[in-house]
Amino acid sequence: MYIESVTHKDGTPIPHLNGALHFPLAQYLVHLRKTHMGRGGRREPTTIINNFKHLKIWFDCCADMGVRFDEASYEVHMLAFKTALKDSGVQPQSINAYYRSWRSFYEWCEEKFIVCVIEFPPKVKLQPKYQSSKSIVAAHKPRDHVGKTDFGLESEVSILDYKDVVLSNGEYLQLSAALSAIDPVYDSIGYMMVTTGLRIGGVVQLPLGSDARNPGWLRYPELKAKGVPFQRLTYVPKGKKRLLKCAVLTNALKRLHFEYITGSRKERLKLFSTRYPGETAPLWLTANGKRVEFHDIWNAFRAASETLGRKITPHHLRHTYATFVVYHYFKAHGLKPNLAYAHDIHEAMRIQLGHSDLEVTKRYIRTVIGTEADAWLPLLTPHVSQVVQENMPAHVLASVVKFFESSPDQDA
Repeated sequence: MYIESVTHKDGTPIPHLNGALHFPLAQYLVHLRKTHMGRGGRREPTTIINNFKHLKIWFDCCADMGVRFDEASYEVHMLAFKTALKDSGVQPQSINAYYRSWRSFYEWCEEKFIVCVIEFPPKVKLQPKYQSSKSIVAAHKPRDHVGKTDFGLESEVSILDYKDVVLSNGEYLQLSAALSAIDPVYDSIGYMMVTTGLRIGGVVQLPLGSDARNPGWLRYPELKAKGVPFQRLTYVPKGKKRLLKCAVLTNALKRLHFEYITGSRKERLKLFSTRYPGETAPLWLTANGKRVEFHDIWNAFRAASETLGRKITPHHLRHTYATFVVYHYFKAHGLKPNLAYAHDIHEAMRIQLGHSDLEVTKRYIRTVIGTEADAWLPLLTPHVSQVVQENMPAHVLASVVKFFESSPDQDA
C-alpha cells in the first residue's frame, strides 16, 4: 500500500495510508514546517513538498520490498534502491537530493527515540589538503556540509561549461523549424525562451496584456509607439520564493505579435472561448484551444529532438541565451573572452536569469572560450597535415563567428 497525501492550508502535505494518518512521517513534516532552518528562516511550502516526495519514493520502495521503513537496512535495501535508480537513468544529483531527505528523516527519528534498523555511513571529516576550493576535479564525493564528506552520496561530475547544450544559430533555426512543424505555438515559446533566458515556468507567465502581476504590460504596437527597446516582466521563478524581473525585448515581442498573436492565436482564442466561456484566455493556446501546459512543451521538444536526431530540452535555450549574451558582451567591448571579467558580466546575468552563483556565469564564459579553443585545436595539433600559418587567427575567428553569428543563408 502506497502513501497518499492531502495538503494542509499552510502548504504542508498530510500523509496517510488508506485514510489513516501516517506516523511518524506526518510528525516529521510538521517539524519541518514549524522549525527554523540551520541558516535561519522558515522552509517554503515547496521545500517541504519536495521532502515529502523524496520520502514517498523511499516509503513506496519499502512497500514494494515488503519491509517497513523502520525495518529497512542501508546495505540491503537502500543501496539496492539507489542502484536501481542509477540503472534507470536517474542522475546522481537527483539521487543525492533523495538521499539527503531520507537521511535527515532517519536522523530526526533517532532524535525522537524512534527505533530504526538503518545505519547510514558515517560522515568523515576531510583532511585540509582535500578542502581547497581552488582545485578543479572532474568528479568528487559530495560534501554533506562544510568540512565533512558523506560517503553515502553519489559522485557528481563537475560542470565546467555548457558547450554541449548551447545551440549555434544554425542549430537553433533547425529546432525552430521542427517545433513549428509540430505547432507554431511551440516555436513562438522557444523563441521567447531563447531571447529572454526564461525557463518553462517563466515563459508560460508571459501575459498577453496587463495583468495583476504586470499592470503596466504593453503589447508590441504600444511599445513601438513609445519607442522603448524593452519592458520588464515580473514573474514567479523556480522555487517560488520571491518575484523576479527580466527584460523582454520589443523586437522579440514584434515577432511574437505578427507571427502568433495576430496569426494562429485568433482561431485558437475562438475555440478557447467556446470551451471555457467567461474565462480569460492565456497567451499560449494549443491548436485545440486549450491552455499550453508544461508537459505539452516538453513533449514538443521531445518530438523535435527525434526529428533532429539530437536531444534538445527547453533548458538548452536558457543556456544558449546566456552564452550568446556573454559572447556579445566581449565582442561589444572589444575584449578577448576571459574569466577575469566574470564579476562584471555576472551582475547583468544575475538580474536577467535570477541566479546568484558566480560559478554559473564562469561556465558561460568558459563555453565561449571553449568554442574558440575547438576552432584552434585542429590547426595547432602536431603531426597532421595542417600547416601553421600567420593568418591562422582569421580562420579561427571565422569559425567562432559562424557558430554565434551565422545567418540562415550561411547555414544552408
